[in-house]
Amino acid sequence: MSDFVESVHVWLPGSVLMLGLVMCSAFFSASETAFFFLTRDQIRHFGAGSGREKMVATLLADPDRLLTAVLFWNLVINLGYFTVGIAVMNHLTAKDYATVAAVMGILNLVAMIVLGEVIPKSAAVVFRDRIAPLVSWPLAAAVRILDPVIPLLGRIAKILRRTFWPHVIHEAHLQPDDLEKAIDASAAMTSELLEIEQQVLHNILDMNEIMVEEIMRPRNLSISVGPDETLATLSVTSITQTDYLLVRDPESDNCSRAVALARVTGRANATMAELAEPIIYVPWCATLSFVLSELRNRYCGVAVVVHEHGEMVGTVTYEDLLETVFSDSPSRTRRVLGREPLIEIGDNRFHAEGLMTLRYLYRHLRISFDAEEESLNTLAGLFHDELERMPQVGDRIKCEGWIFTAIQVSPRGQLRALIETEELSADGSGEDV
Repeated sequence: MSDFVESVHVWLPGSVLMLGLVMCSAFFSASETAFFFLTRDQIRHFGAGSGREKMVATLLADPDRLLTAVLFWNLVINLGYFTVGIAVMNHLTAKDYATVAAVMGILNLVAMIVLGEVIPKSAAVVFRDRIAPLVSWPLAAAVRILDPVIPLLGRIAKILRRTFWPHVIHEAHLQPDDLEKAIDASAAMTSELLEIEQQVLHNILDMNEIMVEEIMRPRNLSISVGPDETLATLSVTSITQTDYLLVRDPESDNCSRAVALARVTGRANATMAELAEPIIYVPWCATLSFVLSELRNRYCGVAVVVHEHGEMVGTVTYEDLLETVFSDSPSRTRRVLGREPLIEIGDNRFHAEGLMTLRYLYRHLRISFDAEEESLNTLAGLFHDELERMPQVGDRIKCEGWIFTAIQVSPRGQLRALIETEELSADGSGEDV
């Protein structure tokens, strides 16, 4: 003990410097854990929050850049910490305090593990939603300082990879058709794959083929509001059938942000601009897998679908895509209109909404559907294509032994149809009810 007291003038300055370095290491360790343990919903919430919270969402918009900066600074700090520790131990050894030097070496390692890694990371996991906004501005400054160096680090990594592992190539990806055959074969050979699980796997694979226009909510069913409006000034009846509000830009009628009504609590007087979160734009021909990937990568809840001229034609939400994956019978009509798209009113007789997709209708009528050959998406579109005009009540079209009769038609061409077999239609036994 006397050796420690006598050598305090040797190890104290270095220990103070090491304490500062271990605190810096704890900062970056806690920051890394807090940021990357945030859930997608928490990041979306931060995107519509205060300045610090928005900075969290901004940094996580490019996670590779953030992680590179955090790991770089943590590595530099740790190297500095152990360099100072070795220098202190060398001074102690030179002054004949070998025992103190040995104890200091053990304490240095324990302090870095406990104070620099275990405690800050454990605290960050529990209090990540509080820690992330607190460290966002200092972390943003650290990332900005390293921005000029990050491209150089990337080139060095590429040179090293090509030098030492030149023959490493990517494995070929399985095609969706191959995966579907594997799922069907697995289901045929074993009972362990439940029917619902098989359906979900098929839905996931179908996302590579289904275009977003097939499940999007049409533009006329989307509600847009001004940036200065509040929930208190909105008509209650106008928002009961929707879960998102699109916020118009002040200078134009274009929508660039959205408000998730389910996430608005206790902020009735806040303006739409304060509550809004970013949205993304996707073309009408984008696949569902691409849209889902973009929404996840950008932590957004709404994608605006545009046609070739750049005008909005509809919207699709993150929840819509999840329902498409996990629902045994996903339906846009059920989501948007709040009623079943196909209602059985008798033997081989149905009432069908024009908004219903042909994929959904044909599956229930047991009609083969080829997505590559079929250019139409909805029952209403089928009427428009066959008639080459706006449908009227009483108009009929034939399809694979079924008769589709328009029984309700709106001025815009949306309709409700009676669907029955040709036999029922011919003998008159299927009079509408």
